[in-house]
Amino acid sequence: MKKRLVTLFLLGLVVLTAACQPKPKEKSQLTIWYWGEQEAPGYKNYMESMVKKYEEKNPDVKVNAVLQESDTMYTAFRTAEHAGAGPDIQYLWGGTQALEDVWLGNCTPLDDLIPAEVFADIPESSLKETNWDGKQWGIPAYQFAYGITYNKEDMKAIGVDPEIPFTTWDEFLDVSQKLKDNGKTPIGFGIKDGWLPAWIGIFFGQQNLDSVNDEIALMRGDKSFSDPKYNEWLYKLEELKDKGFINEDILSLDFYQGQQLLESNGASMTLHAQTYAASLEKSLGKDKIGFIKAPIFGTGKLADSIAVPSQVYVIPKSAKNKEEAAKFLIFLREKENMKALYDMANAMLPSKSFDSSWLSTEVDLTVANWLNKYENFCYQLYFAPMFEAEGLAPIIQKMFSEDLSPADASVELDEALKKTIEQNPEINEAFRKWNN
Repeated sequence: MKKRLVTLFLLGLVVLTAACQPKPKEKSQLTIWYWGEQEAPGYKNYMESMVKKYEEKNPDVKVNAVLQESDTMYTAFRTAEHAGAGPDIQYLWGGTQALEDVWLGNCTPLDDLIPAEVFADIPESSLKETNWDGKQWGIPAYQFAYGITYNKEDMKAIGVDPEIPFTTWDEFLDVSQKLKDNGKTPIGFGIKDGWLPAWIGIFFGQQNLDSVNDEIALMRGDKSFSDPKYNEWLYKLEELKDKGFINEDILSLDFYQGQQLLESNGASMTLHAQTYAASLEKSLGKDKIGFIKAPIFGTGKLADSIAVPSQVYVIPKSAKNKEEAAKFLIFLREKENMKALYDMANAMLPSKSFDSSWLSTEVDLTVANWLNKYENFCYQLYFAPMFEAEGLAPIIQKMFSEDLSPADASVELDEALKKTIEQNPEINEAFRKWNN
């Protein structure tokens, strides 16, 4: 009996001791919805490595990073945010493509979450893209330049300097004519899916503008596409079309199919993002692939500007762990992590601390040189929401499918913009508060 009592006593003591032991602390959960693999191959591996590294440094935090699909990224975020169940960190494309969600009330300003010295390390042009109403709403995930990728061997064949084949519009036309005379299609485009019109605008639409505010004034309806300041680029596009410098099957090709004409030797030039152009240089060789900025025709202060936009991260209004989200975003900007981004995804983080000695391709070195010489402005990032998809894209497509003239295209662009403004008065009000 005594033995049984002792056994029961010991068992009870074990149970009591176990009950008194402190429970393991639950890990803080941090959810990230991101994109980028589609644009900067290797970004997924980079993000997974950053998650692992952050968790090792912060063992009390569990990070759930989920790669988003291009077609559903925005709808998934807005649906979740409407239900009060958004992630802690959300990736968005830059400029108005991020600010629209600010205007919809889906984002938290970053000023009180991220120290001023972190923002001081970011170039002002990158911050401007998501600075509105005196607050900073986005922080760059990475940046990339837009440029014309070209076949150096084709340039040599027509007696043109393969390193700098052109700088002005007249030189660009001359090179294109020589390529055509040599049996080459000068420019490879695909417009079927509607992505190309904004890209063309990025290269040419800003050339008569003096500042960001010129485009903001247009997008809020204070200016008109009938003004040559805003529509000369449409006439330049018509000139390329009428001279036969663009592939004849442009209407049957999607945007990326048009770009791939360069790789298949179906065209000598195309529009590319820096990240993809650098990958072509690595695969095809620096003796074949060149990267150059848009030829200049305009007279505005932004005529020779470059487009190096930033994709951004925001902290949603419904985020449950805003402070930890801010810590993670700051962590991504640590110097060794910037280098990892470049090494793994060939993408550069806009930072005054970025070390140009890391750069490994001629394309990237070219862009680094541009950043030191030219103003950074990306035409597309200041579009009124819906204007690109419902106005610019179908109207520019009609210039090829119906031979719509630049003058008539200007009228239709004004009408499309007016409709956008009428249907979205709250967005127009946001544009009226916006001044960079």
